[in-house]
Amino acid sequence: MNPLQTLRMVRSFWRLSQDPNQLGEVFAIADRGSKPEILAETAAFVSKDAQGARALREGTRLGPIDLVALKELPEGTLGRVFAEHMVDNDLDPRSIPVPSHPPGDIRYVKTHLRETHDIWHVVTGFHTDVAGEIGLQAFYLAQLPSRLSAVLIAMAFVHLATKNIEARDAIMTEVMRGWAVGKQARPFFGFEWAKHWGTPIAEVRRLLGVDIALHEAEIPEQKSYVYRSAA
Repeated sequence: MNPLQTLRMVRSFWRLSQDPNQLGEVFAIADRGSKPEILAETAAFVSKDAQGARALREGTRLGPIDLVALKELPEGTLGRVFAEHMVDNDLDPRSIPVPSHPPGDIRYVKTHLRETHDIWHVVTGFHTDVAGEIGLQAFYLAQLPSRLSAVLIAMAFVHLATKNIEARDAIMTEVMRGWAVGKQARPFFGFEWAKHWGTPIAEVRRLLGVDIALHEAEIPEQKSYVYRSAA
């Protein structure tokens, strides 16, 4: 990045560290940090797995998401839980800026990760509050060489140091949990989520080796924070 881009990145990082709820700054950091060599690094990594290589080669997409239709699926299915997650958190899939690229383009890495972000939330059980978002970034970092996740986790530590040290228990608990769950789980990148909307979320978690209670007993219980599954 040139000096001006670097300055803008630092400004976005600082703003986000002071107010982690500024989603626009997350996208700004992600877009400015999406250098071809970084995307190529991630593409090379996911291509080591047959599932990831196929997704990158074919440009697998979720397709149109109809939350109303998904909410009609049986209770406990991936699609139903996802739709409830989106509605309960006042989220609209259409509001998320997702770029489109041809199959085989390394920029597909960003496309796939961005459009499946909230599915990763419901499958891993991380909430959409600050601690939950940072916990999910730890999960990303356990699964992928994600520079963005490392930056966002660092931002959370700056937030603790400069604004809200009282949140240390919640954030550190979720960072530890995200790393542990991510290391045990099978690769999420390239999983064909749209083919499993009607599959019970418990079965999806089993297929992916996700244990949302992993190491729960080993992490000191914090009275100020209660972890619950999105299901």
